[in-house]
Amino acid sequence: MIRHAALLALASLSIAPALLQAKTHVGNDCDLDSGYSFRIEPSRLVFTEDDSHRVIALLSGGGITVDGRALALDAADRARADELERGMRALVPEVKGIAIDAVAIAFEAVGHASTAFASTPAEARASAERIARTATELQKGIEAKQDWSAKADADLDRIIEGAVGTLVGELVGNVTAMALKVALSGDESAVAELEARAESIEKTVEKAVEKRSAELERRAETLCTRLHALDGIEAGIEARLPDGSRLDLVRITD
Repeated sequence: MIRHAALLALASLSIAPALLQAKTHVGNDCDLDSGYSFRIEPSRLVFTEDDSHRVIALLSGGGITVDGRALALDAADRARADELERGMRALVPEVKGIAIDAVAIAFEAVGHASTAFASTPAEARASAERIARTATELQKGIEAKQDWSAKADADLDRIIEGAVGTLVGELVGNVTAMALKVALSGDESAVAELEARAESIEKTVEKAVEKRSAELERRAETLCTRLHALDGIEAGIEARLPDGSRLDLVRITD
C-alpha cells in the first residue's frame, strides 16, 4: 500500500512539466537575439549595448540618436526608422499579454489540482487564494515592466519557475500525505479511488494546458511574422553608425 502512495506522488509530479511548458513553449517559434538591453520611454525606445554601453535611441517620428547625437538620415531612412519604432512599440503589449496569459495557465492548472486534493473546504479556499495572489503579483510585474535585458529576463524566468515549482512541491506533499494516510488505513477501495482521482486530474490539467498553450502558440506565430517584418525594415536602413556598422538592434532566427 505504501507503494500505491509512492506511485501516486510520482504521478502528480508529471503535472509539473506541462505547467512549465505553458510558460516556455510560446517562445519556441522564433528566437529574438540582441546584444542590447531595451527600455521603453514615452518618446523613444532606448537600446544600450551590453559590451560598449553605447546608447542608440529610436525616436518617435523617425529620428535615430547614437550616444545623444542625431544620426544623419535621408527621407527614406527616416520613414523606415519611424516604422521600426512604431512597430516595436506596438509589439510590447502583445508580448506582455502572452507572458501574462502563460502565467495564468500555469497557476490555474496548479490551483485546479491543489483544490482537488485539499483535505477540507477551508484548505481548498486558502490554497486557491494563495495561488491566485502569487499569480496576480507576477502578472502585475510583467505588465509594469519597461526594461528588458538578458539578466532581467533570466531573473523573471527563475521567479516564475520557482513560484510554480514551490506550488507543485506543496501539491506533491499534500498528495503524498493523503496517499499515505489512505494506504495505511488498509482500505483498498479508498486507495483505488484516490489513484483514479489523481489520474483524472492529471488528464484534465494536461488537456486544459495543451488547449490554451496552442492558442498562445498561434499568437506567438503571428508575433514572429511581425518580428521578421521589422527585422527587414531595420535591414533596409542605409545610414551607418559612427563606427561604420549597420543598425542591428535585434536578430530574428527560426
